Amino acid sequence: RLYKVYFDSINMERIPALFMIPKSEGRYPCIVFLHGYGGSKEDSLSLIDVAAAEGYAFIAIDAEYHGERREEGKMLYSTDIEDTVRGFIQTVIDLRRAVDYLETRPEIDAERIGYVGGSMGGIIGAIFIGVEPRIKAAALIVAGGNMSLMVRESEHPAIPPIRRYLEEQGITYDELQRMLDPIDPLNFIGRFSPRPVVFHLGSYDRIVPAEAGRQLYLHAGEPKKVYWYDTGHNLPMELVAVRILDFMDENLKDRTLMFYEKREFRYMLYIYSPYIALAILASIVAVAVWYCGRRYTLKRSGFI
Repeated sequence: RLYKVYFDSINMERIPALFMIPKSEGRYPCIVFLHGYGGSKEDSLSLIDVAAAEGYAFIAIDAEYHGERREEGKMLYSTDIEDTVRGFIQTVIDLRRAVDYLETRPEIDAERIGYVGGSMGGIIGAIFIGVEPRIKAAALIVAGGNMSLMVRESEHPAIPPIRRYLEEQGITYDELQRMLDPIDPLNFIGRFSPRPVVFHLGSYDRIVPAEAGRQLYLHAGEPKKVYWYDTGHNLPMELVAVRILDFMDENLKDRTLMFYEKREFRYMLYIYSPYIALAILASIVAVAVWYCGRRYTLKRSGFI
């Protein structure tokens, strides 16, 4: 059951969201989701289908200046630093209002709410989970911290105009960092502990620089886990998804999974099954060749 819903937030904002509840009766754990830069809540549709099949409810909102909230000439990553700070804070509060909305729904178990965010959704999400005590587990995908580092090194197409603006205005990166400290994920991620968080990061990411992801992970408290992928910003999302579902099962459904029960194990088995089959076949052939050779040798020696 998929619904489009709206709820109120601060500054007279009306927040659009996609809200999904599995078809069967019951009270469900729920995943809160925020998309990446330039995206929208509709980016989550494929994830919604997966969540429904696995027994999770799901809610995804549009960030400030995204999706139904787009405004002509307005961007969340812009040379208007004050507006960027305001937009980040607005979106964090909008996510908190989404949790408020979930608490009004009898189908949702409000004690089992998790968060998933990718890229910008991971960056803003790291702030959100640090200030929202109702989130019980979180997965951050290609996220990062140290805002001035990201502005200085990111190859995202929205960032070079900001660098040119800083140079024209004579603003140093130290000054920029002080301006962005109120929304730097490094200042918030540690507050999520002792709740569990998992990171999925690209070793060669140049959009959210890998070093920014590493710093965010290091600033997080325990329990935490990180998966590094030999990729840039685009991770192998099927593998990321099964790992996140296993993580959420363990932390929102309170299930202790043996390795063979994990989706990751089944996924790897599926991916590598042709190679496993070839290895088994090669072993059978090798044994058969050895056996035939052995019989031939014994026969020639007169033992059989």
